[in-house]
Amino acid sequence: MLIIPYQTKFTARSLPLVTLALIVINALVYFAFQSGDRQAYRRAAEYYFSSQLPAIELPRYAAALERRSDRKSLRVLRALRTQPQNDEAWAIVTAMQHDREFMQDMKAGAVVPSADPARAVWREQRTRFEALLQQVFTERFALDPDGRWWTLLTYQFLHGNAMHWFGNMLVLLLAGPFAEAALGRVRFLAAYLISGVCAGALHLLVSGQTLVGASGAVSGAMAMVAALYGLRKVPVFYWLFVYFNTARVPALLLLPVWLAIEAVQWALSPESRVAYTAHIGGFLAGALTAWVLKPRDAGKIDRILDEQFADERRSTRQSTLLQEAQHAAARLDTRRAARAYAQLLTDDPGNIAYATAYFNMALLGRNSETLLDAALRVLWIRARGARTELRPVYLQMSQPHVLAVLPVDEQLRLARRLVAAREDAAALRVVDRLLADDTLKNLYGRQLADCLLGLFTTYSRHGLKSQAEHVKERLSSHFPSPEGLGGIAPNSQPPLTMGGTTRSRRPAAGTVNPPSAIDFDLDTRMNPRP
Repeated sequence: MLIIPYQTKFTARSLPLVTLALIVINALVYFAFQSGDRQAYRRAAEYYFSSQLPAIELPRYAAALERRSDRKSLRVLRALRTQPQNDEAWAIVTAMQHDREFMQDMKAGAVVPSADPARAVWREQRTRFEALLQQVFTERFALDPDGRWWTLLTYQFLHGNAMHWFGNMLVLLLAGPFAEAALGRVRFLAAYLISGVCAGALHLLVSGQTLVGASGAVSGAMAMVAALYGLRKVPVFYWLFVYFNTARVPALLLLPVWLAIEAVQWALSPESRVAYTAHIGGFLAGALTAWVLKPRDAGKIDRILDEQFADERRSTRQSTLLQEAQHAAARLDTRRAARAYAQLLTDDPGNIAYATAYFNMALLGRNSETLLDAALRVLWIRARGARTELRPVYLQMSQPHVLAVLPVDEQLRLARRLVAAREDAAALRVVDRLLADDTLKNLYGRQLADCLLGLFTTYSRHGLKSQAEHVKERLSSHFPSPEGLGGIAPNSQPPLTMGGTTRSRRPAAGTVNPPSAIDFDLDTRMNPRP
C-alpha cells in the first residue's frame, strides 16, 4: 500500500533544484562511496573467521541469547546452533555486532573478563577486526546508538542496497518538488534535514539497531505537502496490492492515511528490517516543521496549484468549447459556433483546424466584424506548412465581400499568401482590385509592385510566358518609373520584400525582362513546368 503526492509541471523558476541536488548527492554517496563496502566487509569477514574470535565470542553470544525470550534473539540462537557457514555465519556476526546490549557488555569486559586466559588474544584480534570494520564507509557514517551526533545527518544519505536507494529517491522525486515549491529552496532543505534528524532520534529511543536510509526525511517531505496544501486537492499516485492509479485528494488527508498505512504494515511485519518508527518520526516532524516555516504569502500555494493544473483545465475547457462549437455548427447556429471557435483560437492561435472552422462560420454568418476577426487570425498564422493547409481558405478570402472588410495592408498580405500558395490567378484578382483605385495605388505602390513581381517571378520560373507578359504589362502600365511606387524617392533603396531583391544584377539568360523603367533583379529562368 502506498500513496504519494506528485508534481509534474515546472518552469525554469520553479525547477526543484534542492530536490534534484539531494537525489544526486544520495546517488553519489551510494554508487561512489558505498560501492567499496562489499570488498571491505569481505576483508573483515575473512579476517574474523581466520582468527580465534569465533571460538571466543560466538559461544558467549549464544549463552547471552539463551537468557532472552524475544523472537529475534531466539531466531539468531537457532541459526547459531546449526553451525552455519559462509554468508550465514557472517550474518550472525553482523547480528552480534548490531546487538547493542551484548556489545556494551563486551566493551565493559563482562563477556571476556580480564581473568579469562583468552583475554589478551581476544583483545588484540578484536581491535584488529574493529579497525577493518572502520574501513567500511557505511559503518563510519551510519546512525549507531553509540555513534557520534553528526551521524543523525549522515545516515540520511546512506542506503542498504540499490532498491532501497531507488525507492526512496523515487518518492522524493515525486513529493519533494511540491514541498519545495511551497516552502522555497532554503526552507525546504532545512525542513528535510530536520525531518531526517527527528526520524533518527525517535528510532534511537525505541531501538538499538543501526540505521541507514533517507526514508525518514522523505516521509517528512510527504508530510510537508499535507501540512502546506491543507484542504486543497493535490494529485497523488496510489498503489493498493496489484492496482495502481492516480487521483486528486485533499492534501491534509495524506496525514491520517499515511500514518494508518505505516501502522498497519508495522503490525503485520513486526520483525521487518524496515524502521517504521523512523518513518513515523520523520512524517510528524515534516508536518510540524512545514507548519512553522510555511510561507507568509497565502496565495503562493494557490498559484502553484493553478500552474500544476493549468494544462488540465485548458484541455477540459478546449474539449467543452469544441463540443459546443460542433453542436452549434450542426444546428447552423453560426454565431454561437463562431464565438466558440474564436475562444478556442485564443487559447491555441496557431491551430489551423480551429482557424478554418472559425472562418467558415464567420463566412456563413455574414457579420462583418466577425468575418474580419476570422480572416485576420487566418492571415497571421505562420506555422510551418500552414500556407499549404490554408490554401482553400485563402481562395475563399479572395472573394469580393471578404476583401471589402479587410484593411488594405491585410489584402496585400493575402495577395502574398496566395502567391506563395501558387494561387496566382486569385492573387492577381486581389492586386487588380487595389490597382483600380488610384489613391490606394499611390499609397501602396511599393507593396503592389512587389506582389506583381512575385507573380512575374513565379510565371517566369515555370515557363509561363503568356502569363508573365500579362504581369509585365501591368507593371509597365501602373509603375512606369520608381517615382510611382508609393512616394519612394528615385534614388532611395526600396525594402527587401518577396518577389526579388533591389540589388542590381545582370538578368540570367532566358528571363523575361520586366519594364526597363523599374530596375528590379528577378533572378529567374524560363523552365518548363514539370
